[in-house]
Amino acid sequence: MQFRCWWRASGFLLLVALQPHVSWAVLGGSAAAVAQDGLPVIANGHQLAQQIQGVQQQSVVTTENVTVTEYSAQGIVFAIRWSGPVMPDLSHLLGTYFSQYATMMPPPSAAIRNKPIAIDTPGLAVHASGHMRAFSGSAYAPGLAPAGLNLNTLGVDR
Repeated sequence: MQFRCWWRASGFLLLVALQPHVSWAVLGGSAAAVAQDGLPVIANGHQLAQQIQGVQQQSVVTTENVTVTEYSAQGIVFAIRWSGPVMPDLSHLLGTYFSQYATMMPPPSAAIRNKPIAIDTPGLAVHASGHMRAFSGSAYAPGLAPAGLNLNTLGVDR
């Protein structure tokens, strides 16, 4: 009897250990990181489509069922868009830009819990809104975006 319980527990641990490590590229990071990690939106690989002005788009689904779409040019992620049932971990998505985001956010309170986020600085723009089971948003680094690119054509809020 004890052997069966041990066998089930070890089988469970093995399944957990074999689960793919899900991550995605971060704002300002290398677009190659997405090609190595994450769960692709399409079954035969990561969605990679050539866009205008050499911009590449790639989408992954996180373990929380949030679709994250990253836009890169010359191998660097300059914009990120997300939508899903929960707010994604912005400390991961924004990477080194998270400290700028954190300093611009007011302290959490019940009064602002469901209010849209709108941060527009010369170095970072973040727009997000939603409620339980329906969150969406985008972030971009203006200095990394290709010159003359209209981010609205990518679905990134400006």
